[in-house]
Amino acid sequence: MTDWSIWSFCYAVGNLPYDFLSGSPIHSNQGKVDTPMLITLLRSTDGETILIDTGFESAGSMTGAGFANFVRSDQLLERFGFAPESIDKIVLTHMHFDHAGNFHNFPNARIYLQRYEYDAWKQVIGQHDTSKVSKADWAFSSLNLNDFDLLERAIGAGRVEFLEGDAEVAPGVTCRLAQDTHTFGSQWVEIASARGRYVVAGDCCYTFENVHRMWPPGYTQGNPWNMLREFQKMKSVAGDDLSRLVPGHDIELFKRYPSGERDGVRFAEVSLAEQHASLLRPASPSVAGA
Repeated sequence: MTDWSIWSFCYAVGNLPYDFLSGSPIHSNQGKVDTPMLITLLRSTDGETILIDTGFESAGSMTGAGFANFVRSDQLLERFGFAPESIDKIVLTHMHFDHAGNFHNFPNARIYLQRYEYDAWKQVIGQHDTSKVSKADWAFSSLNLNDFDLLERAIGAGRVEFLEGDAEVAPGVTCRLAQDTHTFGSQWVEIASARGRYVVAGDCCYTFENVHRMWPPGYTQGNPWNMLREFQKMKSVAGDDLSRLVPGHDIELFKRYPSGERDGVRFAEVSLAEQHASLLRPASPSVAGA
């Protein structure tokens, strides 16, 4: 079978209220926590490379706070030996600014997005005077409108493939539509490896605690009941102990998986195929991307 290595990289760090991530009121009035902004790289034993989410090129948060330790995703991957031109496919889990920006700096990648996510956000955008909206508006609190302009160009260039629900985008890599959960057409990714099936959740869950407690986060733009349904689906893949889960924004990720830091970038080696060199060991770029 095709096997996959999985690495998650922290390209920036926010500082958000605990209940924003893991649920209100059970975590209300408990202060703020460091919140990693993540991209995840899949590398197959057949040589295919898939990037799940692309971060932002530049962005301000809805609270106005800045992000620490920001490294643009294409430049980040170069530090680990993966040239932006070598990325074959990009899966955008949803169109929020911290997941769906900067994809244009991966020039050869085909982009996979749920059609419902695109169509529904386009409808929202069409209902507002976009010259007047900002992140102070709830509907646009997590959007960068420029990302849609860039996406339109990518569509025109034939780079975008819209998915209509669950779809396998590579051997053993399946996008799972989580309709009307975090956003209209959010999706999470299931990866079949020799070590079991893994879940890269995007923002279908923010934290391990969301799924462990079956408690939605404090910020969502969809239906919490639908989120609970997806939590159960993800748990059935990742295991009751959630040992094969990559949540969207949990600093705990770096405690649960073998982790390291290179050139100021913190990363987790979630799963390593036998044929691949570990990024936890010093290696030349040619070896790291082998």
